[in-house]
Amino acid sequence: MKNWTVFMTAAFLLLVGSAYAQVKVSGKVNDAQGTALPGVTVVQSNTNNGTVSGPDGSYTLTLTGSSPASIQFSFMGFITKTIQHSGNSPLNVVLLRDEVGLKDVIVIGYGVQRKSQVTGAISSIDGKALAKTQAVDLSTALQGQAPGVTVTSPTGAPGTEAVIRIRGIGTLNNSNPLFIVDGVPMTNGLTTISPNDIASMEVLKDAAASAIYGSRAANGVILVTTKSGQPGKNEVGLEVAYGIAQASGLPKMLSTAQFIELQNEAFANDGSTTRNQDDAAKLPNTNWLDAIFRQALTQRYNLSFSGGSDKTRYYLSGNVLNQDGTIVNSNFKRYGLRTNVSSDVKNWLRIGENMSLTFDKTQQIGASGDGGRPGSLPGIVRYALIRPAAIPLYDSKTGLYTDLPPTDLYKNSLLYGDGKNPLALADYRSSTGSNYRLLGNVFAEARFAKDFKFRTDAGADIAFAEHQQYSGQIPGDRTTLQDKDKGLDKFRNRSTIINWTNVLNYNHTFNRKHDVGVTLGSEYITAKTDYLAASRNGYDSRADQSPSLQYLAYGSGQQFNDGILEEWALMSYFGRVTYAYDGKYLLNVNMRADASSRFSKENRWGYYPSLSAGWNIARENFMKEVNWLSDLKIRGGWGQLGNQNIGLYPFSTIYSTSNNVLQVISRGNPDVKWETTTQSNIGLDAGFMNGALQLSVDYFNKQTSDILIQLPSSYTNGDAAPAYVNGAKMSNKGLEIAASFRQSLSKDLSLNVAANVTTLRNKVVSLYKGKEQIFSAGSGRVILREGEPISSFYGYKTAGIFQNEKEIQDYKNSKGELLQPNAKPGDIRFVDVTNDGKIDDADRTIIGNPNPKFLYSLNAALTYKQFDLTLFFNGVQGNQIYNEVDNIINSFDGRGFNSKEDFYNTRWHGEGTSNTTPRATFQDPNNNRRNSDRYIQNGSYLRLKNIMLGYSLTPQLLQRIGFHQARVYVSAQNLFTVTKYKGMDPELYTNENLANYGDLAVGIDMGTYPPSKTFTAGIQLSF
Repeated sequence: MKNWTVFMTAAFLLLVGSAYAQVKVSGKVNDAQGTALPGVTVVQSNTNNGTVSGPDGSYTLTLTGSSPASIQFSFMGFITKTIQHSGNSPLNVVLLRDEVGLKDVIVIGYGVQRKSQVTGAISSIDGKALAKTQAVDLSTALQGQAPGVTVTSPTGAPGTEAVIRIRGIGTLNNSNPLFIVDGVPMTNGLTTISPNDIASMEVLKDAAASAIYGSRAANGVILVTTKSGQPGKNEVGLEVAYGIAQASGLPKMLSTAQFIELQNEAFANDGSTTRNQDDAAKLPNTNWLDAIFRQALTQRYNLSFSGGSDKTRYYLSGNVLNQDGTIVNSNFKRYGLRTNVSSDVKNWLRIGENMSLTFDKTQQIGASGDGGRPGSLPGIVRYALIRPAAIPLYDSKTGLYTDLPPTDLYKNSLLYGDGKNPLALADYRSSTGSNYRLLGNVFAEARFAKDFKFRTDAGADIAFAEHQQYSGQIPGDRTTLQDKDKGLDKFRNRSTIINWTNVLNYNHTFNRKHDVGVTLGSEYITAKTDYLAASRNGYDSRADQSPSLQYLAYGSGQQFNDGILEEWALMSYFGRVTYAYDGKYLLNVNMRADASSRFSKENRWGYYPSLSAGWNIARENFMKEVNWLSDLKIRGGWGQLGNQNIGLYPFSTIYSTSNNVLQVISRGNPDVKWETTTQSNIGLDAGFMNGALQLSVDYFNKQTSDILIQLPSSYTNGDAAPAYVNGAKMSNKGLEIAASFRQSLSKDLSLNVAANVTTLRNKVVSLYKGKEQIFSAGSGRVILREGEPISSFYGYKTAGIFQNEKEIQDYKNSKGELLQPNAKPGDIRFVDVTNDGKIDDADRTIIGNPNPKFLYSLNAALTYKQFDLTLFFNGVQGNQIYNEVDNIINSFDGRGFNSKEDFYNTRWHGEGTSNTTPRATFQDPNNNRRNSDRYIQNGSYLRLKNIMLGYSLTPQLLQRIGFHQARVYVSAQNLFTVTKYKGMDPELYTNENLANYGDLAVGIDMGTYPPSKTFTAGIQLSF
C-alpha cells in the first residue's frame, strides 16, 4: 500500500509538472503575400511574457503557466491575431493588413487617437498629397489641402514663406499658427522643410483640439510628422526633378507712340499749348518687363534611406533645391539633411531622435513696393511698370545703364519721368540672406504596468541668420553718388529655443465597453535671440563690381552699430481626459496652464480649458439596417485659447541713452494680460457607400478678446511709443465643408476626388473707447472700425464719368452750389456720402474688403493601369484688392510715368466713350486720382495650381530589375488663372512697404513679384 501511495504521488507530481512546464513555441510571421514580417510583437495573453519576430519573420517564445496558452500577434498596420496553442508543433501565422485602421489613426496634441473617437475639428493631410503639389517648401504645399486654412504667398520671389491663417485673422497682432514638428515647436521657417520628408500633417482648428497647447494655440496648431523607417523594409529612395519657370499675367504697357499720343491728348485736355514733339519712330520702344524677366530653372534632388530591424528603425534623407527666380538676380538655394532613428533598447523602453540640419541662401531683389520702408529694396516690378518705353535700356554712348532719360534723345527729357532703371536696380541694389538651422529632439519612451506610457522629449530650434544689403552706385546715376554715400548694411541674428516636455499617458478599456485615456504633462520652453547690426559707407567703385570687397572693413566712411539680446520663457502644465462608451458616446476634456515671462507677475498665468463631446450615431442598433450610411457622427466643443505673441515686454517701460541722456523709448502698461480666444464648434462627419464617400461639415464661432492695441498718440505725452492696452475684440465665424470620394471603378481604373469650401466672416467687434484708426497704405487708406472687417479699404465712392458740361452743372446741392466746381467733361463724379451738400474728407467711407467671403479647392486623382493623373485647383471668392499700381501709372499725375494699355483703350476721350476711366490730364483740377473705389478691383480667382501625369513601371518589370518603384512624371504649376483682377496676380497678401502693419494692411498691390508658370519633369526611384 505504501508503494502504491508513493507511486500515485509521483505520478501526480509528474502530471502537474508537465502541465506547468515551460514550453517553447516557434514559427514564422508573414503577410498575405508571403513576405516575412520582422518586428511583430508576440505576447502570451494576460502576461508580460513576449518577444518580437526577427528579420526573416521567425520567432521563439517560451510559454509560462498552463497549456494551451493564448498568444497574440500584433504589428502596426496589420490586424491583430490571437491564437490558442499548446506548443506541440510550429505555429506559423499570416497577418492581414488593416488599411482602415491605418487611416483611422491621426496625431493629436501629445498623442494619437482613432479618428472615430475624435471630437474636435482636425484636418489630416497625407504626406503623399503634399509631395504631389510639386511645391518646393512645406508652407506652399499646404495650400488648399484643408478647409479653414488660408495659404497666401506674398510674392512670387523664390524663398518667400507663405502666410498661413487658420479660420481667419484672429488678432491685430501676430496671427501665425503654431507648428509642432516631431514635437518641437516653431512659428516660422517652413521654407526649410522639404515636403518629401513629411509623413502627415494634422491641422488643429478649434479650441477642443488645440487647447492642450494653451497660450500658443489661439491661431491654430499644425502638427507635422516626418517620415520614419519600417522594420525589415530597407529602402533607398531617389527623386530628381527639373523645372522651367516663366512669368505669367504680365500687362501690356504703352508703346512709345501711344505714350506720346496720350501725353499730347492730356496737354490738349488741360488747354495747354505744350506738346511732346518727339518722333516716336526715332525713339526706342523698350519693353521693360521683358528686360527684367527671364526663364528660370529649378532643380530638386531628394535621396533617402529607410528601414530597420526588429529593434531599430531609421530614416535618413538629404535634399537639394536650387530655384532661380523669373526676375534676374533672384535665387533661392536650400540644402537639407534629416535623420530619424528609434530603437527598442528594452521590450519596455524606446529611445530615439529626430533631427534636421538645413542651410539656405536667398539672393533678393525688391519684390514688392517702392522701397519706402527703411531697410527695404525698391520694387523691381513697380519701376518696370512706371518707366516709359521711350527710354533705352543702355546709353548708346557709354554702354552703361541709363538712369534719367538721356537729354540728347528728346526735345524735352522731363516728359519721360524720373523712374529708376529696374534692371540697374536689380544689379546694383543687392541683398543676400543666409540661414543655418538645427531643428530636432531626442526622446525616451517607457511602457510600464501594461497601460501606462511615459515619454520625455528634449528639443531645440537653433537658428543663425545673416543678412547683407549693399547699395552701390549705378553707372550714370542721376544722384552722382560720392564713394562716401555708398553703403553696406549687415545684420546677424542668433536664436535658440529649447523645449523640454514630459508626458504620461494612460489608456485602458474596462469591460470591453469603456475606453478611458488620461494624459498629464509639463512643458518648459526658453528662448533667446541675440541681434547684431552694423553699417558703413565710403566704398569706392571697385566694390560695386566685386562682392569680395563688400565687407565692413573695406569701407572708409562712418560706422554705425546696434545690438540687443531678447529672452522669454514659458512654463506649462496640461492634462486631458478622453472617454468613449462602446465607441458611441465620446467625451474629451482638456486643461492647460501657462506662465509667460512676457507678462508682469500679476498677470503671468493663463488657464485654457476645453470640453467636447461626440455621438457615433451609425454605431447604434437602430442604424444597423441603414446600409447606405457607413458612418455618422455629430460632435461639438467649446474652449479657450491664448496668444502670447504680442511683443516681449508690453508691461514694461523701455529706456535708452543717447548722448548720456536717459530717454523713454516706449511706455509700458503693467496691467496688460493675455489675449484670449473663445471658440465654439459644431461638426458632422458622415460616410456613404461603404466609406467611399466621406463628408465633414463644421460651423465655428471664434471670438478673440483683450486684443492688445497701441493707444493713439493723443492719449500719451512726449515722443515715446505709446503704451499697449487690452482694448479690442474681434470675431470670426464660418462654415467648413470637406468631401471626398474614393472608388475603384474597374480592375484598372480608380478615382479619388477631394474638395473643400470655407466661408469666412471677420468683424472688428470693439476698439479702445470706440476710436477708429486709419492707416496710410501707399496712395490708399485702410481703416480699423468697429463693426467692419479688419483691413477695410477707406476712400471716396464714385458714380461714373461726367460726359458733358450739363451733367457737371446739374450736380448741385440744395443751395444750388456745384458739388464739383473744378470738374471738366471726362472727370470722375464723386458721391456725397454724408448728403451735407459738399464733397470733403467726411465723405470717405469703406470702399472694399480684402477678406474673401469663401475659399475653395479641388483635388482629383485618376489612375489607369500604370498611369496616374492628378489635378489641383484652388480659389477665393468675394474679396477686393486695392490696385495701388493703377493709382500711380493710370493717373497721368505729371511725373511722366508709363501707363497700361487698358487705360489707353478705356479712357474717356469724348462724350459716350467711357463711363469708367477718366480723361488724360496732367493738371487734374478735379483730383481724379484721389483714393477711391476706382482702384478697388475684384480679387476673386480660380487657379489650376498643379496638374501632373505620371507613369510607373509594372510590378513584373520592377521585380526583374530589382526596384520597388520606378515612376516618371511631368507636371505644370499655375497653368492658368481665371480672374477679373487687372493686376499681375490676385493672390497677394501684404507688401514690403507695409510689412510692419501685418494683417492690418493686406490686399494692397504696389507692384508685386508675380508667381511663375512652371513646367517640371521628374523621376522617382526606390529599391
